[in-house]
Order: sequence, then structure tokens, then C-alpha cells
Amino acid sequence: MKKRYVLAALAAMTVFAGCGDNASQQKNTDNTTQESTAEDDLTAAFTQVFQMNMHEDDMDVILEELLNARPECETNLGYIRQIIDGVKEHESELEDTVAKYLKAGWTLSRISKASLSIMKLAIFEMKYMDDVPPKVAINEAVELAKRYGDDGDPTFVNGLLGNVFKELA
Repeated sequence: MKKRYVLAALAAMTVFAGCGDNASQQKNTDNTTQESTAEDDLTAAFTQVFQMNMHEDDMDVILEELLNARPECETNLGYIRQIIDGVKEHESELEDTVAKYLKAGWTLSRISKASLSIMKLAIFEMKYMDDVPPKVAINEAVELAKRYGDDGDPTFVNGLLGNVFKELA
């Protein structure tokens, strides 16, 4: 089964969404729970952007489910909400930017939903979030593509976002 189909099934379950995956969910030696890491928060933001493409009208419910499943996400809910709201507000512009750098004959519908969501998130960070250096946004996007995309997605995401970066520089 291809990763994108697994992702679609898992993303439908908000429990999957970052903020507590891996080490951040483990107990410290003093029996307190660690806060989420930046990677966890980015993963949560990505899964929310991914779900936004499928359930746009239910974003408040999806965020509520995220917080019920992963209460530690609340510490960085502002970041997650900023990504979701920003990608939604600038969605047309972000998709136009992706389309601008596609090879001849390619359309947005040919790109996996995971890769498109990853690139929209990264382009939003590059254009509108001053505290995220563009090269960091690209690196994070490539890591998400490795984790959630098909085999060729990391190279594709890196190349397209590299071209966006050149335009912005």
C-alpha cells in the first residue's frame, strides 16, 4: 500500500497528529510529561493542513479532536492555528506558486495530497513567517515528505521549494 493511502487513513484520525509523538510523549524522570517538540508541532500543523483539504468546514472540530487526543499540543496551538489559518487564507496564492514551478504537462491534481499540503505549508512559512528561515522551512518539508510521501516526493518537494526560495531571495 502506498504511503499516501496510509497517510489518508491515518490523517482522518487526528490522534495521529504530532504533538506528543516520539519523545515528547514520554515521561521525564520526575514523572512529568515533556512538552511537544518543534518537529511534533510541525507534524501536527501538517496533518491539520492535510485534513483541511478534505474537511475544510470541520476545522474547529478537527482541532478540538487534536487537543482531546494530544493535550500537549495546546502549548503551541498558536503556531498550529497560525499555519492552518494562514494556509487557508492564502491557499489560492500558495497553489499558484506550486503550479508556477511544475514541469510542463503537470497540474496540481497530479501531485499527491500529502506533497501538496507539505509544499503549501512550507511556502506559507517562507513567505509569511519571519521567525522561520526559508532553508529551515525547506528542510522541514523534505523531512515531512520522507515521512509521509512516496519515494520520489522528497526530491520533488526539495526541487520545487528550492525554486521558490530563489524567487524570494
